[in-house]
Amino acid sequence: MKAFYTPFPRSPQPSSQCPEDGVFPRPWRRSRYSRRRADTERTSVCEGCAGRFPDIDGPVHDTLTVSKGCWARFGQALALHYSDHRFWPAHQLLTDSYVLQHSRGDDRRSLRSAHVHLAALYAQLCLGQTEARVIALRRALSEFDFNSLGQPWPTPGQSILAVDLSSPDQHLATVKDYARHVLEDWRAFHDLAERLCTV
Repeated sequence: MKAFYTPFPRSPQPSSQCPEDGVFPRPWRRSRYSRRRADTERTSVCEGCAGRFPDIDGPVHDTLTVSKGCWARFGQALALHYSDHRFWPAHQLLTDSYVLQHSRGDDRRSLRSAHVHLAALYAQLCLGQTEARVIALRRALSEFDFNSLGQPWPTPGQSILAVDLSSPDQHLATVKDYARHVLEDWRAFHDLAERLCTV
């Protein structure tokens, strides 16, 4: 059985305003759904790197000063490192940079983390030490307890949002740039880093 309907009559349009294809454009209007989505897409600022990330629900590290969105972004990068060997060359630099940047507590574990990763980052970028030497340096320094740094924590100049996750080459290039920015933020502690690298 066929259903019939009678369309609503349209108001006559002057021929000068009628387009050639006979289709009149409809004004764009945001739907209630799109407005609702925009309202729910909130962001939060990470205290460790000052980056703005999606305000999501998820886990965070128990020692690092990090937001849930920032920690999720770092997790995405690590997933690439462990799932695709082409991304692996950036692993040490990214890990040392990220952990150093977010080790901002005054407790024993945070202070040790800051010293260990500061030395490891300095060893790679300033001294050009090999991966094996950097791993040994981290292991040796992790046996020590460290006092307070004695200076205010550096102001972060860049966040992990600057790290590209689309291709191995771009990923490595942006990780190197991110690492240089982090080490530059810690310029006041370079003398300490050089001493730590002698262990």
